[in-house]
Parts: sequence; structure tokens; C-alpha cells
Amino acid sequence: MDQAHYKEMKENLDRLSADGTFIEKDIYIFGHCNASEELVKLIVEKGYHATAILDNNPGKQGREYKGIPIISPQEILQRDMKRMIICITSRAYESMARQLIQMGYSGRLEKLADYNTFAEYSLSPETIVRKRERVMRGIHLLGKVRETYRGCFLVVCPFSALGDVYYAMAYLPYYLEKRKIDDYAVVTVGRACSVIASMFGCQNIEVLNQKDMDELVQAILFTRAQDAFIAHHDRPYTNLLMKALYQKFIPFEQMYRCGVFGLRQECSPYLPVGQRSFSGKNMIEKGKAVILAPYAKSVAGIRHEVWEKIISYYKERNYQVYTNIAGEETAFPGTKPLTVELAEFQSAVEWAEIFIGARSGLCDVIRGASCRKIVLFPDCYYSDTKW
Repeated sequence: MDQAHYKEMKENLDRLSADGTFIEKDIYIFGHCNASEELVKLIVEKGYHATAILDNNPGKQGREYKGIPIISPQEILQRDMKRMIICITSRAYESMARQLIQMGYSGRLEKLADYNTFAEYSLSPETIVRKRERVMRGIHLLGKVRETYRGCFLVVCPFSALGDVYYAMAYLPYYLEKRKIDDYAVVTVGRACSVIASMFGCQNIEVLNQKDMDELVQAILFTRAQDAFIAHHDRPYTNLLMKALYQKFIPFEQMYRCGVFGLRQECSPYLPVGQRSFSGKNMIEKGKAVILAPYAKSVAGIRHEVWEKIISYYKERNYQVYTNIAGEETAFPGTKPLTVELAEFQSAVEWAEIFIGARSGLCDVIRGASCRKIVLFPDCYYSDTKW
């Protein structure tokens, strides 16, 4: 879960706690994912307890997270809905809320993080005024970006997601060649994504926060800007590619190659040219180390006991074991903390020899690394599809 949405979720939870909303209520969380795990921690810190986590995935139902049972949403129909409050932190809030209402749920619903600022299902005068002001802010921002990168075509990466930006950059040269575009600027969310763009040789990079990015995207769509391209498969109204996933499984990279850029299957991704040699080689024994990357903001966490077994396995074989960390993340017991710049990460795992990570954009960033790479996939849905 990115920092902006985490802060929003925490503020909304603080508000609900302060006004007494949770008193004598059974708290349910819809969707077991990284964000809901963070929500569980915050609820416990407030002195409350989540009754259950609702999840549509049969593979998760019957399990527990931190002692909280994971159940089918249908089970709440047998319980006292007047006592319930269901909290949702997922990107799929609209489809989840619709499912609950169609099931017959009549209790309270709370959206704790607004991932889709484009949608507000109201035609009230206040909403119209607010949305008009939003579009005007976006148009003003679009003008400022155009002024900064005068004459440049704008390539917009609308999410703070390393893997998405990686594949957008990896297939962008085909698009630029087809459109005969020489000068371009890439717009990203956050510093990390801008580093990915620079690794592919981009010289003109504008970094925005998520709120400004959403308004910029809406301005591009509203004005039908011809000098900008939204390089993503799942931004509202940009295309209908997401609907294909309701019928057929499409691998992530193929979504970009064939869906976003309209390229043939045989087109190979360009590789980054701006990677640097790992500067911490003196800390790690070459070929005898394991770098763990257990943290992923887009999926539910892998159980701690899995990592503990992995750590034990390699330490018994005299490997150095490191946990890749950033920000407030902590290293797993029995491992050493390791913080590596993104541009050096491929070199770092090649030096160590073994990389084991939860599925995340970091796995895409090191796709070209010559080492042993093990990726752990937690059981989860992509958006509201069946995959």
C-alpha cells in the first residue's frame, strides 16, 4: 500500500474511532490484501478487534490472519447486520459495495481509501461544482507541464507501481518510432518510478503526487489531448482492455506489449541502459548470499513462517541472508538489513547470486538479472476478475 493511501486510511480510521462509530460494532474488512493487513494493525492499535475478513476467494476462506477468520461474504447474511460495519480499503471498492448491496447487506459501509478519485456517483450541484474545479486544476497543471517540457510529447504513467512503469518504458521505443516522436517527457508518481524511467534513458521526467496525477489524467481525457499518451491498461475511460480479463487470462507483460502498445507477440522488451554497479560489494560475499524481498504493497504478505523456513534453510548452508528494506520496513530475524538503490538492484542480486521475493514490481525490475530468482505468489485476485 503506498504512503498516500495509507495516510488517508489512517486518517479515516482516526475519524471513525474519534466519533464513536466502532463502539458496540462488529468490524468486518472486505478483501484480504496488503492494505487490509495494514488496516488490521491500525484497528488493533486503536484497541478494537476485527470480527472477520470477507473474501471471495475460496482458497482463502477457512484460513486466518492474525487470529481473524477469513470467511465468504455470504456468511454475513446470517449475522446481525445492524451491529456490522464493513471497511473496504481495496481498489475494487465499487464492485465490492455493489456485491454487498445485491446480496442484501443493509449495514454500514466505509471506504477508507479512495483509489478511484475519478468516480463519484452523484449529480448534486455540489458534486458538479467540485468536479468542474477539479478539471480546471488538471487543465492548469497540464499547461504547466507543457510549458516545462515545451515541444515534448507527454508519456503518462498514472500509478506508483514499479512494474507498470518498467513495462511502459520497455515497450515505449516501439510507440515513439511508430508515431515518429523524437522529443518526449515521462510523467510519473513518486521518485522510485522516476528512477525506473531514468534507467531506460529518459532525460525529461516530471514527478507528481497521486492527487495531481489523477487530475492531470482527467484533464488529458477531458480535453482529448493529442500530445499525450496514458501508458496504462487500467485508467478509467482510456480503453476497454480490462474487460478482456473477464473472459481470458492475459499475462501482465502481454497486457502492455499487445494491449497498451498494440504490438505483436514477437516484439521483445527493451532493457534498461542506466543500471549501475552495486556499490556495496564489500559487504556481501560474492555468490554466497541471499537477498529476500518480502515486502510488496500490491498483494497480501507471505506468511512469516514461510520466510522463517527460507532463512533457516539458507543459513544452515552457510549463506549470508539479507532482507531488502525501505522506509520503516524492518529486517526479518536472523537476517541483515539491506537497502539498495533501484538502479543498482540488478547488480546486487547478481553479486549475491540468489533473490527470493514476494511478487512485486521489483521482480520486474530485475527480470534481466543473471542469477537464481524465486518469486512467491500469494493467493489473490487481480482487481475484481476471477484470475
